[in-house]
Amino acid sequence: MSGFMEVIIVGSGTCVPSVRRAGPCQLLRAWGSNILVDSAAGSLRQLLHAGVRQDDIDLILYTHFHPDHTGELVPFIFASKYSPSFKRKRPVLVWAAEGFSSLLDGLVAAWGEWAEPEKGKIIFEEIPRGMNTCQQFPPLVIKTAPTKHTAHSLAYRIEAPDSKSVVFSGDTDFSEELIGLSEGADLLVMECAAPEGKKVPGHMTPSEAGMIASQAGVKRLVLTHFYPECDESDLVTPCRQHYEGPLILAEDLMRIIV
Repeated sequence: MSGFMEVIIVGSGTCVPSVRRAGPCQLLRAWGSNILVDSAAGSLRQLLHAGVRQDDIDLILYTHFHPDHTGELVPFIFASKYSPSFKRKRPVLVWAAEGFSSLLDGLVAAWGEWAEPEKGKIIFEEIPRGMNTCQQFPPLVIKTAPTKHTAHSLAYRIEAPDSKSVVFSGDTDFSEELIGLSEGADLLVMECAAPEGKKVPGHMTPSEAGMIASQAGVKRLVLTHFYPECDESDLVTPCRQHYEGPLILAEDLMRIIV
């Protein structure tokens, strides 16, 4: 649908099992395309609760290769072989940082043909890491920047023809590169895995998320990727010490119009 952008929080949690929160996964519906950002185990079923089928997905973006962000990759490939429910006429694109091919090779070595997509159904592409990039996904533009989590970590900025933009941080520590990528964004979906005072290297606290959002001048901030300790803590007050704009705490299946 032209001129329409919506983020669906498919899963707002982590690797820790939670009744309240599924693992990390977001869906961006933008200008007629469905873009999935990460896919924790169980994301396909969670998408169905949002009214989105597997063969509705046009592009999958992986922020890094940890299992809580890629757990549904093999099930996605496996399910694509079941033609009665997978009827796409165009291949699904999967983008991730350089090194992704080694992960795929390992999955095929472990699972055999079930982890190997049928020709023409799924196309994998690697994005250079350690640098900013810009790719065309017409009519959208997708920009990336390296972040501070793993050697393969990327944040993504999706820009629409009407100049609206959404940024997905992926897992990251405080990152100047992320500030630059997020500058002026209409929406920043930011990981906030640890509550204030319980900093975990490679992840954000609420105050750090607020600093990034403030310095980047983003119009709205969504915090997500919550470990259970976050649900027992005040995330808003420390974030508000730095960021005064609209602030949303993610919940599963939440919909946010951009």
